[in-house]
Amino acid sequence: MSIICAFFGHRNIPENLEPHLHELVERSITEYGATEFWDGYYGGFDELAADVAISLKTKYPHIRLKRIFAYSPTSSVPRRGFDTNVYPEMLDQYPDSWHIPRRNLWMAAQCNLAITYIEHANSRIHEPFDWLVGKKPVFNLGSYQPPSD
Repeated sequence: MSIICAFFGHRNIPENLEPHLHELVERSITEYGATEFWDGYYGGFDELAADVAISLKTKYPHIRLKRIFAYSPTSSVPRRGFDTNVYPEMLDQYPDSWHIPRRNLWMAAQCNLAITYIEHANSRIHEPFDWLVGKKPVFNLGSYQPPSD
């Protein structure tokens, strides 16, 4: 059975994030047994996370990277470095404007752990993080903290 690590984060990221992200992705492999990484590939954090996972494939050839589409893909050919693409068909029941937030919550429900870069709640990317906290290991490279009850 695969141990799935999902990535969630903002479009805009700081330039110095890569070493910290690399360390967390490698730790997810060595300490948590992650074998599969899920990436929405939509913005700066997703792109950097995919690049880090791809770079670690040489050291850990057993890991896999899946792109999780928010919209029905026009091509099933994976982007360079990705092993496969997935489109959660349950998204078809929602209007287009809900696809990304619903895809993210679907990913959060399916994964075993997550690595995030969330600085604020001004976008809906904090929703999967809020849902994950207390349920599964989640590592945030940003400063966002979920509201306390």
